[in-house]
Amino acid sequence: MLIAGAAVSFILLNLVTWLIQNAFGGQVHIWENEFQREVRTYHEEPLRSTMLFFTYLGGFYSTVCVSLGFALLLAVWREYREALMLLVTSLGAWLLNTILKAHFMRPRPELEFWTHASGYSFPSGHATIAAAMYGMLFFIWARYRRQKNQSMVPAILCGIILIALIGITRVYLGVHYPTDIIAGFASGFLWLITCAYALSVWQKRKPQQPFDDAKG
Repeated sequence: MLIAGAAVSFILLNLVTWLIQNAFGGQVHIWENEFQREVRTYHEEPLRSTMLFFTYLGGFYSTVCVSLGFALLLAVWREYREALMLLVTSLGAWLLNTILKAHFMRPRPELEFWTHASGYSFPSGHATIAAAMYGMLFFIWARYRRQKNQSMVPAILCGIILIALIGITRVYLGVHYPTDIIAGFASGFLWLITCAYALSVWQKRKPQQPFDDAKG
């Protein structure tokens, strides 16, 4: 199931990219350059520091620490399936993004970088991993709230805001084109959907104790 999900993400991203290139051609690149110039006109503090903070949350070391830390916490609560699937989601997103970057080989924007960046540009690694890893965290939180007969809206909204902010910072800091972020979100969310579905199926086959019972 997971391998099929990764394959579907790869195929769909290739198909959509081909369709856009053939339908719009260079118009997309013109729009991207204009959008970046407009966004980067606002560079005073504390905006730039705020953007750097959120981009740091989507960085490699931050996402590794967050995924390992929450996986350990879930394991302590005896939520072993959630812990394992969080790690699988994070690792899978990183591998998928590495493959996609090597496939498309798109150079980064020719702008002044306001943060460190290396490697290819498309799709954004920050956007891919943030959508998948943070998405899984907020999915787990939303399921917990549903078990407690509470609204899932706070978890969903918090997840959307955080993931969106991480993606926006990459354009603002000059290290990605807008379409890099869109493609990163698309591949990350497709992988998230695959992993979330796999977790749900796994839980239905043999339900675990609720969070509160496990912690008690």
